[in-house]
Amino acid sequence: MIFKTVQIQKSVGYILPENIFVIKNGKKVKLSKGTKINQQIKNILIDNGFKHISGFSLNKNDFDENKASDLIARDICKNRLNNLNYRNLNTGRSNIYSTSLGLFIYNSNKLIKLNNNSKIAISAIRPFSKVEKNQELITAKVIPYGIDKKLLEKNILILKDTFKVVPFQKKNITLIQTFSNRINEKLIIKSRNVTQRRLELCGIKNFKEIIIPHKENILCDKIRICLKKDVDVILIMGPNAITHIKDVIPSAISMSGAKIIRFGIPVEPGNLLLLSKFKSSDKEVYIIGMPSCAKSPKENGFDWVLWRILCNINLNNSILNELSVGGLIK
Repeated sequence: MIFKTVQIQKSVGYILPENIFVIKNGKKVKLSKGTKINQQIKNILIDNGFKHISGFSLNKNDFDENKASDLIARDICKNRLNNLNYRNLNTGRSNIYSTSLGLFIYNSNKLIKLNNNSKIAISAIRPFSKVEKNQELITAKVIPYGIDKKLLEKNILILKDTFKVVPFQKKNITLIQTFSNRINEKLIIKSRNVTQRRLELCGIKNFKEIIIPHKENILCDKIRICLKKDVDVILIMGPNAITHIKDVIPSAISMSGAKIIRFGIPVEPGNLLLLSKFKSSDKEVYIIGMPSCAKSPKENGFDWVLWRILCNINLNNSILNELSVGGLIK
């Protein structure tokens, strides 16, 4: 790409790097950024008193910024299974958006590496964000007015399948609420309504609910009954937060035959979450001891874990440790 200031008489073929307002036939008109100067435009500039003009021209191996950003976005969205599409803004920029409700996933280290080239700037919202259909997620900006084709093609190869939106799956969910001594109706209703709203925002409109005393043996029996039925996720909300690994909820889960993956996650609010899994030859069921903050509609660690489960992301200690990056969401 060549960028220079030239005499207006020699400006034909150069491309305007910015908008210019001129008077044409007595009216104010805009010559838009990216306009290629021809003989007619040169004459208009002369009539408006221009002696010199700054502009750029492309080498034979260059793509202009609009075509380049279009190609970048097209490649990001090439695999329709990634649930992405784009809009080219004709300003050297393309914005990529989601075509589905779900979880936005990418490797942040790969994105950082992509931006090592200062001629292409790709920005995205944080990974593992819950996103809506038609929500803008990524912007791809070509910094210079033109970019070498080989450089562009090299970066496009790295971009393949970098980003995707994984839709939430329609899973069968059972909410077990436990109470001590006597039922606190207001608290039970609040927890039910907040959980219902959370699931609806993930595209799940129905779930089953069980209300029982906060007793280890009773809870264990109910978990076992649920496991014999068509259930994918069991959520357990106690009257108080789980305080230790031998508390009622983790003890009942262990007695049921499920394996505790972890008690305590590096997300605040949501630290006191218990994650476990029942696995047999024909099914896998996640069982979550919900933190007290899950009684609030505000985003917390429970949401982060639930979203991943609804997208069939296998959870282990390593993945749970990664929640700590950005995990202070209070």
